[in-house]
Amino acid sequence: MKKLFALIFPILLFWMLQKTNSLTTSVINSQQTVRNTSDLIKVEKIIDSGKFTKLTINVKANTYILYDTFRINQSNVSIIIEPGTKVVLADHINKPVIAIGSREKTPTTTIENIYISGNGVEIDGNKANQDWEVEQDRPWIRNNCIDVRSVRRLTIENVVVHDARSGGLVISWGSSDIHIINSSFNNNFFDGVAYYDSKRIYTNSCSMISNNNAAISLDSNLRDSIFSDCIADSNGDVGIFIRYSKQVRFNNCVIKNSGSYAAFLSHNESGNGVHDIMFSGCQILNNQNGGIYVASTEDKSAYTSVVGCVFRGNGGGAIISDGSIIWQAANIIME
Repeated sequence: MKKLFALIFPILLFWMLQKTNSLTTSVINSQQTVRNTSDLIKVEKIIDSGKFTKLTINVKANTYILYDTFRINQSNVSIIIEPGTKVVLADHINKPVIAIGSREKTPTTTIENIYISGNGVEIDGNKANQDWEVEQDRPWIRNNCIDVRSVRRLTIENVVVHDARSGGLVISWGSSDIHIINSSFNNNFFDGVAYYDSKRIYTNSCSMISNNNAAISLDSNLRDSIFSDCIADSNGDVGIFIRYSKQVRFNNCVIKNSGSYAAFLSHNESGNGVHDIMFSGCQILNNQNGGIYVASTEDKSAYTSVVGCVFRGNGGGAIISDGSIIWQAANIIME
């Protein structure tokens, strides 16, 4: 019996040590520092491995040229970026700059608890040197500067996003509980920000300037979201496009110099319109075609309200509807 134990014990001890090491490498709080593009690639591999309970990445000031998308596909990742940092998509890459969440055509997993503190980081999609809008091996992925799919509890603050071949920031596929703070989304090929099929997205103190299409695009059952103290200026089409959305608030926003209407609200081909949309304390200024236009009848879109807003210098009417009732109070119209 003693001989048998002597034979078995070393094997059992070795197995226990291996098991302990495995647990140690998969349950850790990790701190990583990035100083160059090679470090960034190494950190992405750590993220992809998922062998951490919480990962904090400190990115030092530098210019990072990306030859592929930087992907965050695991939960509990924080990225703290030093001032003076720039991230640029290389020529002819034709992919998103940063992708957060699932890359599947139909996402089957959700990640959570992602935090990005940009400290003014510049994220450049280099649209002039890209060839097309979609990723070639995943044509359902558009080449946005920041692409978010199926993510819960995400905070992005103090980023400067521009020149995406598609949209600046696009959030979709059931994402929720997201805060976008003190950031800018400018000069993108399509929209500054676009939110689809998601809920509880809070956008505060952001600017969307000189995008080819809309500053803000909302669709596909976007709900329960708020824009506060934002500026939409000099966008090529409308300032705000809203379709198939509900419970959306625009508080103290400035919408000006749009190539079309300040805000265009409508319904999709299935008759899904907008419900419970409120503009409160907004400034609607110098928009070419007019102010707020609800292009729906009451049966498709209802409970739009405009309260305490100032309208001045708009090319068409201040508040326009194709039959949907727009509730109005305490507005100042100087047309």
